[in-house]
Amino acid sequence: MNEPYMLWGALAVVVPIAIHFWHRKQGKLLPWAATLWLEEKQQQQSRGLRLDNVWLMLLRCLLVVSLAVLLAQPVMHLFQKPPVVQPVHLVQPSAAVVDNFRFELSEAIKRNERVVWATPALSTVSSALTPPDQAEYNPLTLQTAITQLSTQPINLHLYATNTPTLATVPTIAVPDRFALHTLVDSNQQPRPFLLVKDNRRLYINRVGRLVSTATPDASVRLATAPAHTGPIPTLVSYRNEREKQTVRAALAALTDVYGIAFQIDNRSSPGRVYTWVLTDQLPAQRSTSTRYIVSPGRQPVSAANVIYTNEVLTPTTSERVETGQLPEWLGTQLLAQFDLNTPPAPLTQPEIRGLFTTGQPTPKQASTNWQQVFFLVFVGLVILERGIALTKNA
Repeated sequence: MNEPYMLWGALAVVVPIAIHFWHRKQGKLLPWAATLWLEEKQQQQSRGLRLDNVWLMLLRCLLVVSLAVLLAQPVMHLFQKPPVVQPVHLVQPSAAVVDNFRFELSEAIKRNERVVWATPALSTVSSALTPPDQAEYNPLTLQTAITQLSTQPINLHLYATNTPTLATVPTIAVPDRFALHTLVDSNQQPRPFLLVKDNRRLYINRVGRLVSTATPDASVRLATAPAHTGPIPTLVSYRNEREKQTVRAALAALTDVYGIAFQIDNRSSPGRVYTWVLTDQLPAQRSTSTRYIVSPGRQPVSAANVIYTNEVLTPTTSERVETGQLPEWLGTQLLAQFDLNTPPAPLTQPEIRGLFTTGQPTPKQASTNWQQVFFLVFVGLVILERGIALTKNA
């Protein structure tokens, strides 16, 4: 039924039953000559709780039930075959996805099942399993493809990579018959690293920790070339000698722990480009490739490569220095300088299950000619009920 909640209207059958149990009080005859020609004077019902006109009551109950069924718009399949649910395989246009699910996709093609790319055009996947060039793919494109495929009853199989990009939308509506096949792309973007002392590589490992090792983890793909090699040109220029000593000590701690070498100048050398400038006086001429760590003083300048500490870096004026967090904070700035930050992790299984929700609307089933049949039955019952009621004055 297209509107099953309308069947609650069948509960209205209690109305005609209640009416037939209650009889009106018998009218009192008046001494008026015209009453001699009124046949209804002898047909008036007496009051009381007793059942009268049983067949008329049943007819009225049937009338109420037929109206509820008519409004519910029933769908009869007596002479119709049940809809065939077709399996559909929706594939992300990615070489990694194709390589990982090559067997499943090849078998689906052999069974003549529909296999399409998750693109706006919904192009068919050929037996060669070659992804289209420069195919547009994002959560909105994926939702559009699923909506277009769900115009008919389908059993949807989705093949995609597990990336945080999917979570940029609140939910992705899918049909009730849905199976998700995901993989974590092992061919992830290579991670940048620094080549530091003793030929060690400084990078973020899989658990998000900064490590410095000569034997990197084989499961982590590093870039073919380091983001920086050798000592990092650094200018440490403070008018406060205690602040200068504090910053130099923090840089020395980074060298001891991670092997990061710094080539430190106390004064700016003409013509030399520094990777880092730690100062309390922001220079008027600045380089876009240099990161400036500036203690408070002059009016702040809004620039992406200018970071303000908001405090003088001494043990008595800085909480970072007092708690020993200054080396860690400077290390964080170093990661941002060379883009060594942790790559986005894949979604967890609960996050994936919460993202894909079965809520894709399916087209309503056609009511065919049965709706007209129920309407004619309802009209016939109304005519019959009125005829009997007028005849019996009930």
